[in-house]
Amino acid sequence: MLGVESKQATMLNAAMIGFESVGKSAIFRQLTGDHRSVARNVKGSTISAREAQTIANTSIRLTDLPGIQVEGDSMTTKLALSYTKEASWSEVILVVVMSTRLRTELLNLYKQVSLKGKRVAIVVTYADKYEPKPFEQKRIKALLGVPVTWVNARHLTSEMQDNVMNCIKQSAIWGATASVLTFLPDQLSNNEPQKLLFLQEPIIGSLIALLIIMLIFAVPVYLSYLFVVWLEPLVELYALEPIAKLFEGTAEWWAVLMVGDYGLLTLGSYSFIWAFPVVLLMSVMTVITEETGLQEHLTSSLDPWMRKMGLTGRDLLPVLTGFGCNVVAVMQSRSCSQCTRASCVSLISFGSACSYQIGATLSIFNAVGAPLLFLPYISLLCLVGAIHTKIWSGTQEHDLNRVAPLPPLQGIDKRAMAWKVSEVIKQFLFQAMPIFLIICVVAAFLELFNVLTWVSQLISPILSIFSLPGEVAPGLVFSFLRKDGLMILNQGQGMMLSHLSINQVFLLVYLASTLSACLVTIVSVGRELNWRTAGSMMIKQFVTSIVSTGLLALLFLWI
Repeated sequence: MLGVESKQATMLNAAMIGFESVGKSAIFRQLTGDHRSVARNVKGSTISAREAQTIANTSIRLTDLPGIQVEGDSMTTKLALSYTKEASWSEVILVVVMSTRLRTELLNLYKQVSLKGKRVAIVVTYADKYEPKPFEQKRIKALLGVPVTWVNARHLTSEMQDNVMNCIKQSAIWGATASVLTFLPDQLSNNEPQKLLFLQEPIIGSLIALLIIMLIFAVPVYLSYLFVVWLEPLVELYALEPIAKLFEGTAEWWAVLMVGDYGLLTLGSYSFIWAFPVVLLMSVMTVITEETGLQEHLTSSLDPWMRKMGLTGRDLLPVLTGFGCNVVAVMQSRSCSQCTRASCVSLISFGSACSYQIGATLSIFNAVGAPLLFLPYISLLCLVGAIHTKIWSGTQEHDLNRVAPLPPLQGIDKRAMAWKVSEVIKQFLFQAMPIFLIICVVAAFLELFNVLTWVSQLISPILSIFSLPGEVAPGLVFSFLRKDGLMILNQGQGMMLSHLSINQVFLLVYLASTLSACLVTIVSVGRELNWRTAGSMMIKQFVTSIVSTGLLALLFLWI
């Protein structure tokens, strides 16, 4: 027991703090190992930060705090600032800044972060872009009065790792003032992060940025479609049909559960083969834009358009993340300004089709022989989502600088990319798929006891308003639980869908997609914001969905 207490007493805690996109997370991963970190709530907050012991020295524990925004009032920024304010004398504040913006970032951090009287060490990243001469480094260290080391965060050599460890152990009390910081070398113009100048054009740049974003998501969706169209017949012929024969003559409930229209092996397999390729390829594309720094350049270019909806370019990042997973996007919205966060979450809920929803939608459109319907579907979703946000949330005026400083464009860190993509895959396999399989079990038993027939008859009068048959009601019900619950409409290998017209299929998919966010997303909104906001958001989305679906139905009748 005494040994444990002694070990805890000698543990040195170091919290990494700095602005967004400076390389904190890259340093953290390489010092602690990709698989050793855990997410813990920081000082009682509902927001978690990555925490782990370093590989080289198990007596040093690192905490990777969220990135700070300049003049930001986001939840993540407030958390990072409060952490440094409450840090005890035994904790080290490991300040991470970019070499090309050394003086500017330290001056801005000095204004916001409580460093006075705290133990501080400094890591300067992007040394591959600019590293001062030894005599300049010596002068910088003398001015700051705390240990400083220069590193390339993306390729942290053993020597660089040792230097960071030594900085932490040799941390000193911060005593530099703002006037002292002004004597630091200023950023050099030729070392400024390169900009994609064509994206900075007022109108053309925004159009190009929008086109790039469309391609970023269109490419994985199209490749996934080609792959699954080739794979699905093989799975049916060599796997599902032989397995179905094995259940002939078994108990009815067992056959229905395993190989029925909503069976674990039948409908469950369809969900997997349609959703997994989309999840995998979209995560790859998203990580590529993030690792190269392109993501920030695109959102900066689209900032003027986002402000017309009452949002900013910075709020577009969670919206884009929503095309992978809405729940993750809601949590990422913590980096949004307090006055735009609810609007951002509303747009995510309505217009960000998660990868599971995209896979289910592709499956349904393919089942009726009209895969190209996906293009007008996703376009309509984004358009109505923007209108929905403008009407319900975009009337508030604000003057916020929510566009993060543009990071340098750079190559892909393969190790970081593999880690991020693997995290998405784990989430899909161990969180998303189990939930969908539970939906399959519930749907199978509801079908067995004719409950689905009763639900269809109950909702049928409402669906008739949109010229939809009552038999599609289960799809709407299960899409409320999860957006890939829409896949149950594919039961019987799409036999039910074959009786619908193309217009009816389109209306059905759009209505099921927009009527409400999935249950997990609603719970996340309630926890992240509050339950009143979640309830209000559900009502507003329901109204927009019904009205827009009604208008779409009238349009189809007219044409």
